[in-house]
Amino acid sequence: MSYTPAERRRVFLAYRTAFNGTNTRIRKTEKVREVVQSHSKSFEPLVRSVDFEKVVDVVKSLLDHSIFVSELQAKIAFPELFRSPPARDAQRSASEVDAARSEAEALEVLSPASEQGGAGMGDTVDNVPQSNYINSPIFVSLLHATQHLILTTAQRQLDECCFDFAAKWLPSLLKVKKWECPEAAELIKWTRTLAKHSGKVPAGAIWKVSEAPLSKVFSSTDALRHTAVHRLVTSERGIEKMIQSASRLANALGDSPRAAELEKLCLEMGSRIRDMELNKNFLENRLDEQLQAINKKHGELDREEKEAIATMLSEDRVSKSLAGAFLEDAVKNIFGRPESEPTSMMNGLRESGEIDEGNEHENDQEPELSNGDIDARIPADL
Repeated sequence: MSYTPAERRRVFLAYRTAFNGTNTRIRKTEKVREVVQSHSKSFEPLVRSVDFEKVVDVVKSLLDHSIFVSELQAKIAFPELFRSPPARDAQRSASEVDAARSEAEALEVLSPASEQGGAGMGDTVDNVPQSNYINSPIFVSLLHATQHLILTTAQRQLDECCFDFAAKWLPSLLKVKKWECPEAAELIKWTRTLAKHSGKVPAGAIWKVSEAPLSKVFSSTDALRHTAVHRLVTSERGIEKMIQSASRLANALGDSPRAAELEKLCLEMGSRIRDMELNKNFLENRLDEQLQAINKKHGELDREEKEAIATMLSEDRVSKSLAGAFLEDAVKNIFGRPESEPTSMMNGLRESGEIDEGNEHENDQEPELSNGDIDARIPADL
Protein backbone atom coordinates (compact mmCIF):
# COMPACT_ATOMS: atom_id res chain seq x y z
CA MET A 1 0.00 0.00 0.00
CA SER A 2 1.45 3.37 -1.01
CA TYR A 3 1.42 6.51 1.13
CA THR A 4 3.07 9.90 0.97
CA PRO A 5 5.89 11.14 3.27
CA ALA A 6 3.44 13.65 4.73
CA GLU A 7 0.97 10.88 5.63
CA ARG A 8 3.76 8.82 7.19
CA ARG A 9 4.88 11.79 9.28
CA ARG A 10 1.34 12.53 10.45
CA VAL A 11 0.82 8.93 11.54
CA PHE A 12 4.15 8.94 13.41
CA LEU A 13 3.32 12.14 15.28
CA ALA A 14 -0.15 10.92 16.20
CA TYR A 15 0.56 7.32 17.18
CA ARG A 16 3.91 7.92 18.87
CA THR A 17 1.86 8.41 22.04
CA ALA A 18 0.04 5.09 21.58
CA PHE A 19 2.98 2.92 20.55
CA ASN A 20 5.37 3.33 23.45
CA GLY A 21 6.46 1.01 26.23
CA THR A 22 5.49 -2.60 25.55
CA ASN A 23 3.50 -1.58 22.45
CA THR A 24 6.76 -0.81 20.63
CA ARG A 25 7.41 -4.58 20.49
CA ILE A 26 4.23 -5.32 18.53
CA ARG A 27 4.87 -6.73 15.06
CA LYS A 28 1.73 -8.67 14.05
CA THR A 29 -0.65 -6.76 11.82
CA GLU A 30 -3.75 -7.89 13.72
CA LYS A 31 -2.36 -6.59 16.99
CA VAL A 32 -1.39 -3.31 15.34
CA ARG A 33 -4.92 -3.02 13.96
CA GLU A 34 -6.33 -3.66 17.42
CA VAL A 35 -4.30 -0.85 19.03
CA VAL A 36 -5.08 1.57 16.19
CA GLN A 37 -8.77 0.72 16.53
CA SER A 38 -8.69 1.35 20.29
CA HIS A 39 -7.46 4.91 19.62
CA SER A 40 -9.59 5.57 16.54
CA LYS A 41 -11.83 8.05 18.35
CA SER A 42 -8.84 10.12 19.52
CA PHE A 43 -7.38 10.26 16.01
CA GLU A 44 -10.65 10.24 14.05
CA PRO A 45 -9.73 13.19 11.74
CA LEU A 46 -6.46 11.48 10.79
CA VAL A 47 -8.06 8.07 10.23
CA ARG A 48 -10.80 9.65 8.15
CA SER A 49 -8.41 11.61 5.90
CA VAL A 50 -5.69 8.95 5.51
CA ASP A 51 -7.81 5.74 5.67
CA PHE A 52 -7.84 3.21 8.50
CA GLU A 53 -6.02 0.40 6.66
CA LYS A 54 -3.36 2.81 5.43
CA VAL A 55 -2.80 4.00 9.02
CA VAL A 56 -2.36 0.37 10.13
CA ASP A 57 0.11 -0.22 7.29
CA VAL A 58 2.15 2.89 8.16
CA VAL A 59 2.23 2.02 11.87
CA LYS A 60 3.35 -1.53 11.05
CA SER A 61 6.18 -0.13 8.90
CA LEU A 62 7.28 2.28 11.65
CA LEU A 63 7.31 -0.56 14.19
CA ASP A 64 9.31 -2.82 11.87
CA HIS A 65 11.97 -0.10 11.54
CA SER A 66 12.04 0.62 15.32
CA ILE A 67 11.15 4.25 14.68
CA PHE A 68 8.78 4.47 17.65
CA VAL A 69 11.34 3.11 20.11
CA SER A 70 14.55 4.73 18.80
CA GLU A 71 14.89 8.48 18.58
CA LEU A 72 17.94 8.02 16.37
CA GLN A 73 15.86 6.05 13.85
CA ALA A 74 13.13 8.69 14.14
CA LYS A 75 15.66 11.44 13.34
CA ILE A 76 16.81 9.53 10.27
CA ALA A 77 13.24 8.94 9.09
CA PHE A 78 11.89 12.42 9.95
CA PRO A 79 14.80 14.89 10.16
CA GLU A 80 12.42 17.84 9.69
CA LEU A 81 10.79 17.12 13.07
CA PHE A 82 14.07 17.48 14.94
CA ARG A 83 15.37 20.48 13.00
CA SER A 84 15.09 23.73 14.91
CA PRO A 85 16.79 27.03 13.92
CA PRO A 86 19.22 28.44 16.53
CA ALA A 87 17.14 31.61 16.91
CA ARG A 88 14.08 29.55 17.85
CA ASP A 89 16.08 27.45 20.31
CA ALA A 90 17.30 30.65 21.94
CA GLN A 91 13.74 31.95 22.19
CA ARG A 92 12.54 28.69 23.68
CA SER A 93 15.36 28.69 26.26
CA ALA A 94 14.49 32.27 27.13
CA SER A 95 10.85 31.26 27.62
CA GLU A 96 11.88 28.47 30.02
CA VAL A 97 14.06 30.88 32.01
CA ASP A 98 11.28 33.44 32.09
CA ALA A 99 8.74 30.83 33.21
CA ALA A 100 11.06 29.61 35.98
CA ARG A 101 11.63 33.16 37.17
CA SER A 102 7.88 33.80 37.09
CA GLU A 103 7.24 30.71 39.23
CA ALA A 104 9.90 31.81 41.74
CA GLU A 105 8.37 35.29 41.95
CA ALA A 106 4.93 33.77 42.43
CA LEU A 107 6.24 31.69 45.32
CA GLU A 108 7.66 34.81 46.95
CA VAL A 109 4.26 36.46 46.75
CA LEU A 110 2.22 33.46 47.84
CA SER A 111 4.35 31.68 50.43
CA PRO A 112 4.08 34.25 53.24
CA ALA A 113 0.29 34.49 52.80
CA SER A 114 -0.04 30.70 52.82
CA GLU A 115 2.03 30.28 55.95
CA GLN A 116 -0.13 32.89 57.70
CA GLY A 117 -3.29 31.19 56.49
CA GLY A 118 -4.16 34.11 54.22
CA ALA A 119 -4.23 32.29 50.90
CA GLY A 120 -6.78 29.53 51.11
CA MET A 121 -8.31 27.28 48.48
CA GLY A 122 -10.87 29.86 47.39
CA ASP A 123 -8.59 32.90 47.38
CA THR A 124 -7.25 34.57 44.27
CA VAL A 125 -4.03 36.54 44.09
CA ASP A 126 -4.23 39.27 41.48
CA ASN A 127 -0.66 40.49 41.83
CA VAL A 128 1.00 37.14 41.17
CA PRO A 129 3.54 37.69 38.36
CA GLN A 130 2.93 35.71 35.20
CA SER A 131 5.38 34.75 32.47
CA ASN A 132 5.48 37.02 29.42
CA TYR A 133 5.85 33.94 27.24
CA ILE A 134 2.59 32.26 28.31
CA ASN A 135 0.73 33.36 25.18
CA SER A 136 3.76 33.06 22.91
CA PRO A 137 3.65 30.46 20.10
CA ILE A 138 7.04 29.14 21.26
CA PHE A 139 5.77 28.47 24.80
CA VAL A 140 5.12 24.72 25.07
CA SER A 141 2.49 24.09 27.72
CA LEU A 142 -0.38 21.76 28.52
CA LEU A 143 -4.03 22.69 28.35
CA HIS A 144 -5.00 24.42 31.56
CA ALA A 145 -7.58 21.73 32.41
CA THR A 146 -4.95 18.98 31.98
CA GLN A 147 -2.40 20.88 34.05
CA HIS A 148 -4.93 21.41 36.84
CA LEU A 149 -5.98 17.74 36.85
CA ILE A 150 -2.36 16.56 37.10
CA LEU A 151 -1.43 18.95 39.90
CA THR A 152 -4.57 18.51 41.99
CA THR A 153 -4.27 14.72 41.69
CA ALA A 154 -0.63 14.85 42.81
CA GLN A 155 -1.58 17.19 45.65
CA ARG A 156 -4.28 14.79 46.84
CA GLN A 157 -1.80 11.91 46.73
CA LEU A 158 0.61 13.87 48.91
CA ASP A 159 -2.16 14.85 51.36
CA GLU A 160 -2.97 11.16 51.81
CA CYS A 161 0.72 10.26 52.01
CA CYS A 162 1.31 12.83 54.79
CA PHE A 163 -1.80 11.72 56.69
CA ASP A 164 -0.77 8.05 56.52
CA PHE A 165 2.73 8.92 57.73
CA ALA A 166 1.39 10.94 60.67
CA ALA A 167 -1.15 8.23 61.55
CA LYS A 168 1.66 5.69 61.73
CA TRP A 169 4.38 7.69 63.48
CA LEU A 170 2.69 10.75 65.04
CA PRO A 171 -0.85 9.71 66.04
CA SER A 172 -0.86 12.01 69.05
CA LEU A 173 -0.16 14.96 66.76
CA LEU A 174 -3.26 14.19 64.70
CA LYS A 175 -5.29 14.00 67.87
CA VAL A 176 -4.03 17.37 69.09
CA LYS A 177 -4.56 19.01 65.70
CA LYS A 178 -7.93 17.25 65.29
CA TRP A 179 -6.92 16.17 61.82
CA GLU A 180 -9.09 13.13 61.18
CA CYS A 181 -8.56 12.79 57.43
CA PRO A 182 -6.15 13.88 54.67
CA GLU A 183 -8.44 16.77 53.74
CA ALA A 184 -8.26 18.24 57.27
CA ALA A 185 -5.18 20.27 56.35
CA GLU A 186 -3.81 21.51 53.06
CA LEU A 187 -0.49 20.38 51.71
CA ILE A 188 1.67 23.23 53.02
CA LYS A 189 0.28 22.69 56.55
CA TRP A 190 1.11 18.99 56.30
CA THR A 191 4.69 19.50 55.09
CA ARG A 192 5.46 22.29 57.56
CA THR A 193 4.05 20.29 60.47
CA LEU A 194 5.83 17.04 59.57
CA ALA A 195 9.12 18.87 59.00
CA LYS A 196 8.76 20.51 62.42
CA HIS A 197 8.09 17.18 64.17
CA SER A 198 10.50 15.04 62.10
CA GLY A 199 12.83 14.74 65.07
CA LYS A 200 10.15 12.90 67.05
CA VAL A 201 9.90 9.92 64.67
CA PRO A 202 12.25 6.90 64.60
CA ALA A 203 15.46 7.31 62.62
CA GLY A 204 14.39 4.97 59.82
CA ALA A 205 10.91 6.45 59.42
CA ILE A 206 12.07 9.15 57.00
CA TRP A 207 14.20 7.94 54.11
CA LYS A 208 17.10 9.93 52.72
CA VAL A 209 16.24 10.21 49.05
CA SER A 210 18.64 12.96 47.96
CA GLU A 211 21.56 15.08 49.05
CA ALA A 212 19.18 17.95 49.72
CA PRO A 213 18.35 18.67 53.37
CA LEU A 214 15.05 17.28 54.67
CA SER A 215 13.54 20.75 55.00
CA LYS A 216 14.17 21.28 51.27
CA VAL A 217 12.47 17.98 50.40
CA PHE A 218 9.37 19.06 52.35
CA SER A 219 9.26 22.63 50.96
CA SER A 220 9.92 21.55 47.35
CA THR A 221 6.22 20.77 46.94
CA ASP A 222 5.17 24.36 47.72
CA ALA A 223 5.28 25.26 44.02
CA LEU A 224 2.92 22.37 43.24
CA ARG A 225 0.40 23.54 45.83
CA HIS A 226 0.51 27.21 44.77
CA THR A 227 0.24 26.41 41.07
CA ALA A 228 -2.72 24.09 41.67
CA VAL A 229 -4.58 26.37 44.07
CA HIS A 230 -4.02 29.66 42.23
CA ARG A 231 -4.26 28.23 38.69
CA LEU A 232 -0.86 29.58 37.68
CA VAL A 233 -0.03 28.72 34.08
CA THR A 234 3.44 27.24 33.77
CA SER A 235 5.54 25.36 31.26
CA GLU A 236 5.23 21.63 30.78
CA ARG A 237 8.80 21.19 32.08
CA GLY A 238 7.85 23.13 35.21
CA ILE A 239 4.96 20.74 35.85
CA GLU A 240 7.26 17.76 35.31
CA LYS A 241 9.64 19.12 37.99
CA MET A 242 6.72 19.52 40.41
CA ILE A 243 5.72 15.88 39.96
CA GLN A 244 9.33 14.84 40.49
CA SER A 245 9.32 16.78 43.79
CA ALA A 246 6.07 15.05 44.79
CA SER A 247 7.55 11.61 44.07
CA ARG A 248 10.66 12.48 46.07
CA LEU A 249 8.58 13.53 49.10
CA ALA A 250 6.48 10.35 48.95
CA ASN A 251 9.69 8.34 48.84
CA ALA A 252 11.10 10.21 51.82
CA LEU A 253 7.98 9.39 53.84
CA GLY A 254 8.35 5.72 52.96
CA ASP A 255 5.26 5.56 50.77
CA SER A 256 6.71 3.47 47.95
CA PRO A 257 3.38 2.71 46.18
CA ARG A 258 2.44 6.40 45.82
CA ALA A 259 6.03 7.34 44.95
CA ALA A 260 6.00 4.73 42.17
CA GLU A 261 2.68 6.05 40.84
CA LEU A 262 3.98 9.61 40.79
CA GLU A 263 7.19 8.48 39.12
CA LYS A 264 5.18 6.63 36.48
CA LEU A 265 3.17 9.81 35.87
CA CYS A 266 6.42 11.74 35.58
CA LEU A 267 7.77 9.33 32.96
CA GLU A 268 4.50 9.51 31.05
CA MET A 269 4.68 13.29 31.11
CA GLY A 270 8.26 13.23 29.81
CA SER A 271 7.17 11.10 26.85
CA ARG A 272 4.16 13.28 26.06
CA ILE A 273 6.19 16.47 26.41
CA ARG A 274 8.69 15.12 23.88
CA ASP A 275 5.78 14.40 21.53
CA MET A 276 4.57 17.98 21.94
CA GLU A 277 8.05 19.37 21.26
CA LEU A 278 8.42 17.31 18.08
CA ASN A 279 4.99 18.37 16.86
CA LYS A 280 5.78 21.98 17.78
CA ASN A 281 9.00 21.81 15.76
CA PHE A 282 7.12 20.47 12.74
CA LEU A 283 4.37 23.10 13.01
CA GLU A 284 6.86 25.94 13.44
CA ASN A 285 9.02 24.73 10.53
CA ARG A 286 5.93 24.49 8.34
CA LEU A 287 4.84 27.97 9.41
CA ASP A 288 8.29 29.37 8.54
CA GLU A 289 8.07 27.85 5.07
CA GLN A 290 4.54 29.19 4.60
CA LEU A 291 5.56 32.69 5.72
CA GLN A 292 8.54 32.65 3.35
CA ALA A 293 6.25 31.66 0.48
CA ILE A 294 3.80 34.40 1.48
CA ASN A 295 6.61 37.01 1.62
CA LYS A 296 7.77 35.92 -1.84
CA LYS A 297 4.24 36.34 -3.15
CA HIS A 298 4.09 39.76 -1.49
CA GLY A 299 7.21 40.79 -3.45
CA GLU A 300 5.73 39.54 -6.71
CA LEU A 301 2.42 41.25 -5.99
CA ASP A 302 4.22 44.52 -5.16
CA ARG A 303 5.99 44.40 -8.54
CA GLU A 304 2.75 43.60 -10.34
CA GLU A 305 1.05 46.45 -8.50
CA LYS A 306 3.72 48.96 -9.58
CA GLU A 307 3.58 47.72 -13.17
CA ALA A 308 -0.22 47.94 -13.20
CA ILE A 309 -0.14 51.50 -11.84
CA ALA A 310 2.52 52.56 -14.38
CA THR A 311 0.52 51.03 -17.26
CA MET A 312 -2.66 52.72 -16.10
CA LEU A 313 -0.97 56.15 -15.84
CA SER A 314 0.62 55.77 -19.27
CA GLU A 315 -2.63 54.75 -20.96
CA ASP A 316 -4.45 57.52 -19.11
CA ARG A 317 -2.04 60.11 -20.54
CA VAL A 318 -2.63 58.79 -24.08
CA SER A 319 -6.39 58.89 -23.48
CA LYS A 320 -6.19 62.49 -22.27
CA SER A 321 -4.09 63.45 -25.31
CA LEU A 322 -6.59 61.95 -27.75
CA ALA A 323 -9.51 63.62 -26.01
CA GLY A 324 -7.63 66.94 -26.00
CA ALA A 325 -6.83 66.69 -29.69
CA PHE A 326 -10.46 66.09 -30.63
CA LEU A 327 -11.63 68.96 -28.39
CA GLU A 328 -9.05 71.37 -29.84
CA ASP A 329 -10.22 70.47 -33.36
CA ALA A 330 -13.78 71.04 -32.23
CA VAL A 331 -12.90 74.49 -30.87
CA LYS A 332 -11.23 75.44 -34.17
CA ASN A 333 -14.14 74.20 -36.22
CA ILE A 334 -16.73 75.92 -34.04
CA PHE A 335 -15.03 79.28 -33.62
CA GLY A 336 -13.29 79.33 -36.98
CA ARG A 337 -9.77 79.92 -35.69
CA PRO A 338 -6.83 79.18 -37.99
CA GLU A 339 -5.70 75.63 -37.92
CA SER A 340 -2.59 74.81 -35.97
CA GLU A 341 -0.97 71.77 -34.58
CA PRO A 342 -3.11 70.19 -31.82
CA THR A 343 -1.33 71.21 -28.61
CA SER A 344 -2.94 68.58 -26.36
CA MET A 345 -2.02 65.82 -28.75
CA MET A 346 1.59 66.97 -28.88
CA ASN A 347 1.83 67.43 -25.13
CA GLY A 348 0.32 64.02 -24.55
CA LEU A 349 2.68 62.40 -27.01
CA ARG A 350 5.64 64.15 -25.40
CA GLU A 351 4.58 62.89 -21.99
CA SER A 352 4.17 59.36 -23.28
CA GLY A 353 7.62 59.56 -24.92
CA GLU A 354 6.35 59.13 -28.48
CA ILE A 355 8.02 62.35 -29.65
CA ASP A 356 11.72 62.98 -29.35
CA GLU A 357 12.15 66.43 -27.84
CA GLY A 358 15.49 66.88 -29.60
CA ASN A 359 14.00 66.31 -33.04
CA GLU A 360 10.72 68.12 -32.50
CA HIS A 361 11.98 71.49 -33.91
CA GLU A 362 14.33 69.94 -36.40
CA ASN A 363 12.41 71.40 -39.37
CA ASP A 364 11.72 74.78 -37.76
CA GLN A 365 15.07 76.30 -39.09
CA GLU A 366 14.96 78.61 -42.12
CA PRO A 367 16.09 76.75 -45.25
CA GLU A 368 19.27 77.94 -46.91
CA LEU A 369 18.56 80.09 -49.98
CA SER A 370 20.56 80.30 -53.19
CA ASN A 371 21.39 83.62 -54.89
CA GLY A 372 18.66 82.93 -57.41
CA ASP A 373 16.11 82.46 -54.73
CA ILE A 374 17.16 85.69 -53.02
CA ASP A 375 16.87 87.65 -56.28
CA ALA A 376 13.45 86.23 -56.92
CA ARG A 377 12.21 87.50 -53.55
CA ILE A 378 13.43 91.13 -54.09
CA PRO A 379 10.69 93.38 -55.52
CA ALA A 380 11.30 94.51 -59.12
CA ASP A 381 11.00 98.24 -58.41
CA LEU A 382 13.99 98.20 -56.04
